[in-house]
Amino acid sequence: MRILFAGLMALLLVACGGDDARRPDPVDDWNPDSRPLGKTLVYECADYEFIARLGPGEMAVWLEDRYLVLSQVRSASGVKYEEGDTVFWMKGAEASLLLDGQRFSDCQLNPARAPWEDARRRGVNFRAVGNEPGWYLEIHREQHLLFVGNYGMQRLMVDDPGEQRQGNMRSYHAVQAGNELQVEIVDESCTDSMKGDHFPSGVLVVLNGRKYRGCGRDMAYPWR
Repeated sequence: MRILFAGLMALLLVACGGDDARRPDPVDDWNPDSRPLGKTLVYECADYEFIARLGPGEMAVWLEDRYLVLSQVRSASGVKYEEGDTVFWMKGAEASLLLDGQRFSDCQLNPARAPWEDARRRGVNFRAVGNEPGWYLEIHREQHLLFVGNYGMQRLMVDDPGEQRQGNMRSYHAVQAGNELQVEIVDESCTDSMKGDHFPSGVLVVLNGRKYRGCGRDMAYPWR
């Protein structure tokens, strides 16, 4: 009996080894995501839009009614993230979102909206932009005002001096570390001088005597 049992075990081991020998190597379907980490992305799909930000092996998404963190999973083609029944899939310029059993296809990035949505998620209350040279202003109430000019080469942050109101105009005046910053926001229609985008407010920034004119909007949370 012992000899018979040993013989059966040997046959089983050989059979298992044979299966392993015939099994093909697993396909390397863990496709890398080439999108930059930590950068806010705005996707506009057919009949839907959402905001995303990548982390190592995961993707945070802000939907119209919820916030989710999707984990990257293996995909035979393209890059795939999922959490429960929510699935994001992307291959090249093609992307789709499966949400509550409904698939939203033809999801395209809108890089022009990305800085605005990024500012919104950082708690910025008001943002303005201007041209020649390119500049932007961010107001984080009760914290600071940030002016970035000359296409990012110039940067000044001052403590929020408090908002002054007169009619349809809001103003700020700060003097700090040898710099004087004045901001006037007028609640009237404004059109971007280069892109033609429309804004609800016209903005004048005066930094150390130099004037910058542009347009801006309040960053009403959570979507528009």
